[in-house]
Amino acid sequence: MLPLRRRPAVSVELGIDARDFRVLGAAIHRLPAELKAKAFRSAVNHTGKKARTQVARLAAKYSGLPYRFTRDAAQMKLTGDDVEIRLRSKWISLAALGAVKSPRGVRVRGRGSYAGAFIATSKISGGRAVLIRKGKSRTPVRELYGANPAHAMGEDRHGEFERLAQSLMDRDFADRLLHEINRLIPRSAR
Repeated sequence: MLPLRRRPAVSVELGIDARDFRVLGAAIHRLPAELKAKAFRSAVNHTGKKARTQVARLAAKYSGLPYRFTRDAAQMKLTGDDVEIRLRSKWISLAALGAVKSPRGVRVRGRGSYAGAFIATSKISGGRAVLIRKGKSRTPVRELYGANPAHAMGEDRHGEFERLAQSLMDRDFADRLLHEINRLIPRSAR
């Protein structure tokens, strides 16, 4: 066995001069208003979409559902300078979560077993569903559902979803705005 050699730690020093920000601010101030508005809107839209993705991932974690169910439920709306992210979803059918017939009923990975349940085509939803009778034989059936991703956001008592979205917007917005301005400025003007 060969001995491991440790390399000396490398230190990096970063110097930021405030004059650079003043020069950049003056250059942005001289840009036409429609160019600044377009760059701002594009930057807000891009960082808002990143925040929407992360909110959907957090909702999937909270509700115990795969991300594919919360991805389409998360919607973003731009109103002026504000970004509003909403989670709108219906109850997810147990059949969509991979229900499998078992000897005693139906089993769903990550959700458990449902004694007396069966898988059939539902007249309610029109598709494959996990159904159970309410009482004795030949009584009406009801469809069984898993979690509703929107409830995860509603149960957020500590504001974790809002903090997550706000931190992503704060962290990424300035870089994206500069990127959009650089993209929109004609090469001849640089």
